[in-house]
Amino acid sequence: HGKGEVSTACRGCKGKGIVLDEKRTRLHGVPVYKICGRCNGNRFSRLPTTLARHHVQKLVPDLTDYQWYKGYADVIDKLVTKCWQEEAYAETQLRKVTR
Repeated sequence: HGKGEVSTACRGCKGKGIVLDEKRTRLHGVPVYKICGRCNGNRFSRLPTTLARHHVQKLVPDLTDYQWYKGYADVIDKLVTKCWQEEAYAETQLRKVTR
């Protein structure tokens, strides 16, 4: 929206985690939902490492491709994966408490 921000909401489900199953909806005559195939219900698409590299390169301007792929990319990918895992855990705990 002109603010230089990247939306991470899944484009398939628009951040809901579920999508309308059109085939089953037509078959049953009532709306049937399924887990989004694009984000597997996570509601967010993963940020590309190129976006992370853009921000790291501001701090380390002389970063080479070799340094990025051998030193930074794997670490950042693991950190992002851990964040997704922790978010999913927090969400399940919140659901248990708010039932």
